[in-house]
Amino acid sequence: MLDLAIVGAGPAGLLSAARCADAGLDVVVFEEHPAIGFPTHCTGVVSVEITEFAKVPDELVLGRVTRAKLTAPGGGQYDVRWDVEGGREEILVIDRGGFDRHLAGRAVADGARIELGARVDGIEVDRDAVVLSCGGRTLRARACVLACGVSYRFQRQLGLGLPASLVHTAQIEVPAEPADAVEMHFGRRVARNGFLWTVPVTRGHRQLLKVGVMASGDAGDHLRHFLASPRLRARLRAEPGTPHRRLLPLSPIAKTFSDRLVVVGDAGGFTKPMTGGGIFYSLLTASLAAEALVEGFAAGRLDEAFLARYEQRWQDRLGQELRVGGWLRQLVTKCTDAEIDALVRAIASNDVQEIIRRSARFNWHREIILAFVRQPGVTSAIFRSLFR
Repeated sequence: MLDLAIVGAGPAGLLSAARCADAGLDVVVFEEHPAIGFPTHCTGVVSVEITEFAKVPDELVLGRVTRAKLTAPGGGQYDVRWDVEGGREEILVIDRGGFDRHLAGRAVADGARIELGARVDGIEVDRDAVVLSCGGRTLRARACVLACGVSYRFQRQLGLGLPASLVHTAQIEVPAEPADAVEMHFGRRVARNGFLWTVPVTRGHRQLLKVGVMASGDAGDHLRHFLASPRLRARLRAEPGTPHRRLLPLSPIAKTFSDRLVVVGDAGGFTKPMTGGGIFYSLLTASLAAEALVEGFAAGRLDEAFLARYEQRWQDRLGQELRVGGWLRQLVTKCTDAEIDALVRAIASNDVQEIIRRSARFNWHREIILAFVRQPGVTSAIFRSLFR
């Protein structure tokens, strides 16, 4: 019998594997795709804070973010700068597929095994083990980590619940003219209840543009319309291919632990509610899950009551962030385009820029959100949305 079975070889599953294998556990990761890092659904914008959990080799850095251009629904454009000064964290665009492969190498070096093309079809938890059905085989493990991304069939089956909030995303990478800023476009026609982004990257000597959207409804349709706009088409050096689509959770599932099992990363619904970014939360929850499991193996306790410490720990770190971000998102989705215009103008105002310069942190939004909503123009827009 295995010590630990991990379902999914994304960042959360691979970091869990590395931490637990390094502690001496017999760990196997089951990945349904034939290769690590494919398909890639993620833009890969991160802060250097992720080095708390994993190094990012220089060759995986595709760009650095120091400036964003915000386009409001009415067409107004505003600059927001994120210059690295006074100890402010650096924002990187990384090769997400390469990062996954880097983490896989670390997990294997620490003693974990990875099985590719190994789809787990069923999971049952009994008194003594977690029983997995995989490609006609039946496997038993003392514990299991669900790191299977946005496939929620196991969470439903095991009574753990589903994220209360989900949106659709679509993204593509295409050769383009060089650019010096990230762009964010807002408005109900551009991306209902979300936003559209472009991120310039460099692969070797090639200049490319990552173009993506998160929105309610058909994200692919929003993306197609934007890619067909004359302003963007003039910047592209090739015809766009087929975008990658996926669901994106914006709130955690109801319960992230049970007997012999914990849930991490996207599988647990861990993303930033306002932006959908998930890499840092995936690594953080994976680290906390591995810590709880290693403690459980040492104590001979893998029961639900013992593993509840995992949920308590992520709540201590992320609970207020998720609640405040989710609260603001609910209000903003009720705003009209005219009110979103006012919010975007407020973000670019001198007062808010000073708040950003003084206190903004890429992975921690609560403080900046609370400061932002106190601004006069923001307060009035948010107040009106409360009564819709």
